[in-house]
Amino acid sequence: MLLALINKALSFLLVAGATLCLLFVVFSGSVSNFPFNEFYWLQVDTSTIHDAGGDVTRWTFWGLCHPTAYESSKNGNCTSQGPDSPLSPLDNFGNSTSLPQDFVVNRDTYYYLSRFAFPFLLIALIFSGVSFICYIFSPCWKSMRRVTTFFVTFAMIFVLAGSACQTAVSVLARQKFSDSGRSAKIGPTMMGLCWAAVACLLIVFFLTCYGALRKAYVIHRDTIANQRAMELNQQQQMQPGPEDDLESLPQTAAQQSQINVPLSAEQSQKVVSASDTGNEFTQGALPSNEGGIRFFKIKRNRRNTDEESL
Repeated sequence: MLLALINKALSFLLVAGATLCLLFVVFSGSVSNFPFNEFYWLQVDTSTIHDAGGDVTRWTFWGLCHPTAYESSKNGNCTSQGPDSPLSPLDNFGNSTSLPQDFVVNRDTYYYLSRFAFPFLLIALIFSGVSFICYIFSPCWKSMRRVTTFFVTFAMIFVLAGSACQTAVSVLARQKFSDSGRSAKIGPTMMGLCWAAVACLLIVFFLTCYGALRKAYVIHRDTIANQRAMELNQQQQMQPGPEDDLESLPQTAAQQSQINVPLSAEQSQKVVSASDTGNEFTQGALPSNEGGIRFFKIKRNRRNTDEESL
């Protein structure tokens, strides 16, 4: 019971943390207030690139920002290009001769990786938010646990896909800018928030799967135990119990006593008796109220003849 409560509480906190991290990631660059104005994917020294718009350029999901200094903590001077702004220097700055040629040759790689990252992370934010709401109402409805597992699973899949795409394009762009002799770095806060959301949802996914598997195992174990108990009960009902044996024993003994008890002397005299006249006698006759073996009556007629001798 305690382990289940810890599992639920930890899952609730992790889902809340993942939702908060995804909020910062998705809406960074759209809000000019703290802390959204400090998050970015990539920062590059673009002082030698024409039409860059500033000496320092930072990429966010909502456009480009040009801070006043390379080490500035705030973005500043952001150009609102709308959501899902691509991290593609060729599309951002135009076909400039000062751009590294890899951005021109492999333009589709940078463009589509960055364009797919935003919808994936946005969908992950939606599923994570719904999971957070489901966790709030899960004590009220047991069916909410299954719904929560469904939404957490999809949130984990989409946040993994979005984070992988955005990390790949950011690392590729930084490497190409660095190879061309320009200072470039990845935004540590934004990348940390993104992968923190991934870690939280992964842990919640495994905790949820563990809870579901444990519950299924307990139900299966109880079902098997109940079936065995029912089988044993049926076997005990089919077999005669000790009470039935005790009830049959006195009856059998009484029947045997009526057969095997020997006759007393008085009963023997009553059984075998001869008539005074000698005309008849009874063999094995018992009183009517006595049990045991009853014999037939045998009658014999004797003729008393006196032979006189001369």
